Amino acid sequence: MRDLEFFRNVSIGRYVAGSSYIHRLTPATKYLWLAALALPAMVAQGWPGIAAPLAAALVLAPMAGLRPFFLVRSLRPLLPLLAVVAILQCVFSWPGDESAVLLRLGPIAATAFEAGLAAAACARAAALVVVVGLFTSVTSASETAHGIEDALAPLSAIGVPAHRLALAVAAAFRFVPIVAAEMEAIAKAQASRGANFGSGRGGPIAKACAYLPLFVPVVVRSLERAELLAEAMEARCYAGEARQRYVVYRAIIGEGYIRIAGAAFCAGALALGFLV
Repeated sequence: MRDLEFFRNVSIGRYVAGSSYIHRLTPATKYLWLAALALPAMVAQGWPGIAAPLAAALVLAPMAGLRPFFLVRSLRPLLPLLAVVAILQCVFSWPGDESAVLLRLGPIAATAFEAGLAAAACARAAALVVVVGLFTSVTSASETAHGIEDALAPLSAIGVPAHRLALAVAAAFRFVPIVAAEMEAIAKAQASRGANFGSGRGGPIAKACAYLPLFVPVVVRSLERAELLAEAMEARCYAGEARQRYVVYRAIIGEGYIRIAGAAFCAGALALGFLV
């Protein structure tokens, strides 16, 4: 049953209360650093640009009172999926790929170019999971919504529903651990009835295939929870319009330099990713 503990291994969407300097930053600064760390991980071409956000998130975690392992263990449930992604990179050939063949299994050949693509895809996913996990660990649900709302407030003049988008983003972040808990409950219920989720032989491919039957019940339970949330909001006469809020976020000492450092880090990581 230890292999089926998804909720314990998920850091995304789980706020960890604290009084560290990072916790006391305004939501705008936290979102700036989220973009500064996530953008290089998504678009950088070289390994330095991909590794820099991951390393920065692991360095910032102890400053926020978090253990780096708390963020890294979120990758454990994704290992079967990452293995499938890596294999798919080698199954389909790439036009113009003339690199050396590292492994050949019948008609399938894994080249150095395909191995590099697979490793880069896994590294990008790992960096994004750790970065988003750090952001949600130091940002409460209200700060998540207020930060998006404040960032999109200037676009409200042209009809952009800033408040609704902010609520959707905050709900999406907070639903991640809820979905993980639902998946854990369904998997344990099926395992108690004799289902095998790849705990024996077969490796990550067998484990990934064993999880496929869970998608339908997990999606159904998630939709049921979303419907309950919508009904609860309607029962409280929520109409999707911005409400009066009494929380005023004030910049703390040195926050301006933190924002400049975030922009500089993003520019430097992108430069490393494209030049090195």
